[in-house]
Amino acid sequence: MKYLVLLMLALPVHAEVRPVVTEIVSADALRARSFTGVIEAEHQSALAFQTAGRVAQLGLAVGDRVTKGQLLATLDQVTLDEDVTTARAALSSAQAAAELAAANFARVTELNARGVASVQGLDAARQGRDTSAAGAEAAAANLRRALDALGFGALTAPEDGVVLSIAVKPGTVVAPGTAVVTLALGTGREAVLDLPADYLSLVDTGSPFTLFSRVTDAAPLTGHLRLIEPVAETATRSRRVRVTLPEAPDLWRIGALVRAELAEGGAPVITLPDSAIADGAVWVVDARRHAQKTPVTVGAPLGDRVVIAQGLTAGQEVVVRGVNSLTQGQELGARE
Repeated sequence: MKYLVLLMLALPVHAEVRPVVTEIVSADALRARSFTGVIEAEHQSALAFQTAGRVAQLGLAVGDRVTKGQLLATLDQVTLDEDVTTARAALSSAQAAAELAAANFARVTELNARGVASVQGLDAARQGRDTSAAGAEAAAANLRRALDALGFGALTAPEDGVVLSIAVKPGTVVAPGTAVVTLALGTGREAVLDLPADYLSLVDTGSPFTLFSRVTDAAPLTGHLRLIEPVAETATRSRRVRVTLPEAPDLWRIGALVRAELAEGGAPVITLPDSAIADGAVWVVDARRHAQKTPVTVGAPLGDRVVIAQGLTAGQEVVVRGVNSLTQGQELGARE
């Protein structure tokens, strides 16, 4: 009986086969994500008058094409002419007053030298002369401003473009620098997209995007990321990016909606759930379904997932749940 017991103790003890939840590593899952955007002009310019006045003519509509030097809007020339006439009259009056004050000062100076006029009278005459001269200089400056305003009463296109918006109507009184017309200059176009903050780790300046227009006849275009705006949107924490579209056809109109996704030419990205990583390593399931601890280099977070920069290749099977209770070489059950 004792011999039988010893024999039973010598029998091999089989380790427990552990069921696991795993994931097949993929480098392309995130490329299926797409984002909606809108086409905008690559270069825009808000045009304004350099002087104040009342808008007299504004024969434009949103979407109109304009050419370099084309007249876009004018100010009321009657009012500007009246301002010049008033300034000329004011200058003539100020110059006459200055001449009279200068003559009076000369006379008082002569009388003071003869001992007839007092020093106080001489000082008063000098002050009158200086004040009148300054008034004449101010009137001359006002006339120059009025003449400049008369010359600035026409607003022209600096180059070929398309009217994007019109901020005023005829009859509106505008101040210098008040935007009147906004133009899309040149033929350059770009797509403006809002990307989630966690997606930004996948892109950088120059990253290629494939864009699809909602217009049936428009073929997809490939553009490159030009700018990631530094300020995040308050509510969604998304960031606005701008993708340049070189030589976009006319079908890609300003204001049109587009869909964009990372182009195939971008670098592949591998991600895993946070739960798959423990102490800088993951558990890879080998061909015999044994657990193999594999160090990885962790990159930026992507929501509840993280980028795996190094250590894994597409197609490997990785344990994503229960990683803290595994041991090296442990036999694993079928994937669930």
